[in-house]
Amino acid sequence: MVDHVSIEDIPLKNIPPPIVTAPTAALASPAPPSPAPLPVPVFYPTVDIGPFEYLFAAPSCLPANGHPHQYTVHYEQGRHVWFSSEELINSQFLNHIPRAQDLDTNAPPYFVTPFHTDAHHSIHVHSDGALPPVYICAKVGKHPWSPKFPFGYIETTFLDSIKFVFSRFPPLWLAHFEGALVPLVAYDFLDGRTAILCGHLHFTEQGILFINRSTRIMDLLRTDPQFSCFVPTPQVPARPFDSITPPSENPL
Repeated sequence: MVDHVSIEDIPLKNIPPPIVTAPTAALASPAPPSPAPLPVPVFYPTVDIGPFEYLFAAPSCLPANGHPHQYTVHYEQGRHVWFSSEELINSQFLNHIPRAQDLDTNAPPYFVTPFHTDAHHSIHVHSDGALPPVYICAKVGKHPWSPKFPFGYIETTFLDSIKFVFSRFPPLWLAHFEGALVPLVAYDFLDGRTAILCGHLHFTEQGILFINRSTRIMDLLRTDPQFSCFVPTPQVPARPFDSITPPSENPL
């Protein structure tokens, strides 16, 4: 579990451009002088948060032993209903699914094994500098198995927390978080493939929108082929994004 992470630290999958000309020999030249290090930004709040100081305090679920917001997802009449795992026998389902780093890749494989990456718990959303950063928390839901997803999959959503936090802000303060990059939903398909849908905050009279959305994808089988001994060949489903519904673009 990861308590704090900067969304900018999650790399985009960039492909280098093709080489269109042959390299040419060049004489060595003195290295340019190293630039002076950039000053570390200092936070100087310019807005008196006064009685709203509680909005910027760390939530009571930090620190936590294990992810504190685990749910089991049920399908009812075409809807996804999230039940808190505290109401069920298996209250910490993440403890029963091995993490990728805990798998023994040197052991002889006997059967496929679902595994997950670290599920994000809480991150900071930074303002333009006039206000302190705020915390948003994620809740994690385990979807049941299906013919398309024989292991099921894990969905991590920040949407409820984003709506809860910013709905309590004085309207004039929202402008200081306009354009901030936030994670919306992350998917872990339990076979080394993960994806995080991100967007930039945009506040309107109708609610909160997320503009300029982007998806950040990671596939452990490409970066570390040893994990291929734990997953079906070919991977199922081959195109997982065709079988999930991303968050609506309607305002929160």
